[in-house]
Amino acid sequence: MNFRVISITLAATALFAQGPGGPHMRGMGAPAKTTAVQTYLNLTDAQVTSLQQLRTAEEAALKPIFQQIGPLHQSLRTQEQGSSADATAVGKLVLSIQALQQQIAPIRASYQQQALAVLTATQKTQLAALQSAAALMPAIHEAGALNLLAPPEGSEGPGGPGREGMGRGGFGGPR
Repeated sequence: MNFRVISITLAATALFAQGPGGPHMRGMGAPAKTTAVQTYLNLTDAQVTSLQQLRTAEEAALKPIFQQIGPLHQSLRTQEQGSSADATAVGKLVLSIQALQQQIAPIRASYQQQALAVLTATQKTQLAALQSAAALMPAIHEAGALNLLAPPEGSEGPGGPGREGMGRGGFGGPR
């Protein structure tokens, strides 16, 4: 691999490591740090502001769906943990959750298209390179876990080695 792909991969690692939440709540919550992506894509302050406003609007659009899914998940857990789960009730809960989850993808796609419209053609090209690097994330994490790659400078944070203090490197592997 050449130096540019490695640089892009390391930038992607830094960007993907920042977002809080799980797969349904990606990036939701506190505003993410944007200095790395702003530098990499050469975003203006106005573009960053626009992108942050779009993210806030997306969160607001998705919030009612997540508020409906939460209690359904809790009911499903309660049913599963009970000694006599009602198969019909479980099935209805699963179908309700799936129906709500299907509403998420088109909303996200709409906001992503709006976000992409904020970028210049050059920035879109840079973003495509970043997306390609993101596809390497599983291999990067596995290579780090095997101690084949050192974590990026400063990725272990102020608390010492790893978030759990268990000697884990910036790629999630044991050190």
